[in-house]
Amino acid sequence: MIDGKYADYQGKTYKVVEIISQEVVLVTEDIHAIEYGFEAQTTQHTNHTLYFKQVPRADLDELYELYQEARYEGSVFDLYQDTEGDYYIGTEDEDKASTFDLIKTDDDYFSKYVSEEEIEKIIYRSHIE
Repeated sequence: MIDGKYADYQGKTYKVVEIISQEVVLVTEDIHAIEYGFEAQTTQHTNHTLYFKQVPRADLDELYELYQEARYEGSVFDLYQDTEGDYYIGTEDEDKASTFDLIKTDDDYFSKYVSEEEIEKIIYRSHIE
C-alpha cells in the first residue's frame, strides 16, 4: 500500500519514517542510498536491509502524505492490502456493507476481498507544512 508520508529529497522520493520537529527520518531499500549518506540497518522484524537518513526539513523539495481508497461498483471504500498482496475493501457503514455483501470483521467494521480488476484506486495527496 502507498498510504503514508513521503518526501522528495535530492531528486528522489523516500518514505518518511518519522518527523522530529524540523528533522525528517527517511527510509529506502535501495542499497545505493549509502552513497547519499544513508545508513544501513537490519532488524529482527525484517529479512532485508533498510537504509535510513535524518535530514533537515528545509532540505526537502516536498513533504506530503498519500492516502488511498477504492471505487467498487460506483461506491468509494477504504482499501487495504494484506501481506500476500490481496486487496480488501472496507467500511463502517452497515447499510453500505449490506448492499455490497461485505462481511463483519470487527465490532464496527465490514470488509471483503476484491480483485485488483474490480476496483479503481483513488489516491489522495496532501502537502505537509
